[in-house]
Amino acid sequence: MSPTRPPRRVREVVPFVLLACACGAAVSRGSRATPTATVASTATSTPASVPDPFDDLVALGPSLAPGMREVARRADGASSVDLLRADAADTCVRVAFAATSPVTARLLDRSGAVLASTAASATTGALGERGPVCVRKGDVVRAAIDGGPARVRWVAWQAP
Repeated sequence: MSPTRPPRRVREVVPFVLLACACGAAVSRGSRATPTATVASTATSTPASVPDPFDDLVALGPSLAPGMREVARRADGASSVDLLRADAADTCVRVAFAATSPVTARLLDRSGAVLASTAASATTGALGERGPVCVRKGDVVRAAIDGGPARVRWVAWQAP
């Protein structure tokens, strides 16, 4: 008398079920061991990621530019830098800056007309504090500084 063979479906499904159980067991064992390894490695090594130098400015976004999206980050020591080109349509922006020494910051259009400026020299601030600064399609929003030599970080948000 010969033993009966299991139906074809059972033969095909059983290996997958066993594989799934083995993977589940490996994952559950791995998750219990991971916290111990993580605690040990953080105690003996330096942090794996370096903070982004723009984090302090980006954090201003929800309060300074609610409902707007970030469109530019620039870090420059030059006296002026282009932040945004309004190629597709009229554009409105808000801008935050942080400088290594006190500067007077301004936003300019392509012709050099002042769109917004700080009232006094500062190391940090926002431009367009009374509301977004807008330019026509085809224009440029340029950030500029007056004052001593300084390295300035700029973040710009655009209305959707």
